[in-house]
Amino acid sequence: MHVVAELGLSPGDKPSPTTAAVSSFVTFGVGALIPLLPYLFGAAVLWPALLCGGLGLVVAGALSSTFTPRPWWYAGARQLLFGAAAAGITYLIGSAIGVAVA
Repeated sequence: MHVVAELGLSPGDKPSPTTAAVSSFVTFGVGALIPLLPYLFGAAVLWPALLCGGLGLVVAGALSSTFTPRPWWYAGARQLLFGAAAAGITYLIGSAIGVAVA
């Protein structure tokens, strides 16, 4: 009932597993490439990658708002917050186990 009431989806309409696999492959690949773009164009510092990654997260969140009743800015900010939290936690774990960035 929750899926039908909130998202307007029918439980009987199941997507193709092939479509799900291909779309996941493409979106994860594009998402991983976005923060690397500054380095591919010759950047030698971290801040352009952080900026591109943050912008990519906001755009991904804003695009996801087309499937929910939330406004684009809320979905973008939420995605940015979760992405920044994941990156921060990853950094802290790496620091805790002694991994250093040269």
